[in-house]
Amino acid sequence: MYAIDIHSYLTRPLLQLLVNRTLYEKTLASGFGSVHFLLDASEQQQYKEALLAYAVLLQAKEGQVTCRKLVGDTCEKFIYNSFNEKVEMPVDKAINTLLRLGLVTESATDVNIRLQALPCSEGYEALKRHWDLMLG
Repeated sequence: MYAIDIHSYLTRPLLQLLVNRTLYEKTLASGFGSVHFLLDASEQQQYKEALLAYAVLLQAKEGQVTCRKLVGDTCEKFIYNSFNEKVEMPVDKAINTLLRLGLVTESATDVNIRLQALPCSEGYEALKRHWDLMLG
C-alpha cells in the first residue's frame, strides 16, 4: 500500500496523463509497441528493486545474518526516509534476480537463510561473466 503526500497527489494526474498519452501513441503505432513499453517499464522497476536490495546487502555488517524480510524492511525504511513515501516492498523477486546474476550468495544458518552481497569488484566480474555467456 502506498501513502501519498500532497506533492505526490498534485503530480499524480500529470504522470497518469503522460502514461495514458504514451500508451495511446504506442497503440496507434502498433499493439506490440504498447506491450513492449509496459514490459520494459516493468523490467526496469524489477532491476531498480534488485539494485536497492543489493545496496542494502552491501551495507550489512560482516557476520550479520541478513534474511529476506530484513532486506525488505530496510528497503522500505530507506524509501520512507529518502522520499517520505510508505511502500511495501516484497524483495523475493529482487533477491532471486541477484542470486541468478551471481551478485548475492545464500547460505543456511541454524535459524535463517543468510544473504550476502559480493563486493562490488566481484559483482562486476560476475555480471561480466553473465554478459559474456549471453553474447558468446
